[in-house]
Amino acid sequence: MYYRYKHLFVHMNKQIIITQLEQFGLDEVEVQIYLNLLAGGAKTPLDLSRETNINRSKIYRYLDRLKQKRLIEETDKGRGLRLKAASPDSLQLLILEKEQQLKNQKELLPDLLKELAALPGSAASGFEVKHYHGTDGLKQMLWNHLSAKKEILVFGYENRNDIAGKAFAETIRLEQVERRITKVEIENVTDQGDYWYTNVPKWGNYYKSRYIPPAVLTIKQYLVIFNDTISILNWADGNKVGVEITNASFADMQKQIFWKFWDIAASYIEEGKRIEAAKKRRLSHPKISSP
Repeated sequence: MYYRYKHLFVHMNKQIIITQLEQFGLDEVEVQIYLNLLAGGAKTPLDLSRETNINRSKIYRYLDRLKQKRLIEETDKGRGLRLKAASPDSLQLLILEKEQQLKNQKELLPDLLKELAALPGSAASGFEVKHYHGTDGLKQMLWNHLSAKKEILVFGYENRNDIAGKAFAETIRLEQVERRITKVEIENVTDQGDYWYTNVPKWGNYYKSRYIPPAVLTIKQYLVIFNDTISILNWADGNKVGVEITNASFADMQKQIFWKFWDIAASYIEEGKRIEAAKKRRLSHPKISSP
């Protein structure tokens, strides 16, 4: 087995392996020890300390962590304690354990949220403003939208793929469908049921949109209204910032404005369809420049 894995390491990019192992919850030192044992066979803690340049007093702590993760095993060959790497298949067990832990957390979450919300002082009152920065901040804002009780009202600018990347946006859409939250959107562009940006099943059941011409309403920010909160996201020119304003009266006023423009947009449904059809024709029959 030693020669088998040694051959593997020679032909693979070791840095890629290290990065992938870190995704399984190993830190840099744990990865170093695990790969050393996987490539070199059973060793004593002293041997490992010398080969990895990890202080002997610290290496036992890392060995205990790897044993808890079932990635190394103790072996006794008559010369005291020796350790060897467990089969790489043990990584699958780590995933199964994390999946079970996640399942348990999801089952406990609804009751926990109710208990936390019932604590004194946990309910927001008055006028509250929160600021968010960077991609992680915008991702948090998108996740916050999923607390909507029934629907999310959106003045849409581009789409969520542009805000946080398609993978995360798809996670949000899937969660939205599972929670049966409807997204209602007014936008300056059209998709008319051609949901090219998503692969989420049943997306059309929980998404409604209407086109409104920029001459009637120019939309340059992604603005969301849900519950008693107004959420504004900006990512223009790489400046990723956002703000949430929570106030029942202000949110109610914004909802009235939204539904007023939703009614206005009804007059432009056919125009939106014509624009969409023309766009599809251009894409299917691109102009060929003359020589």
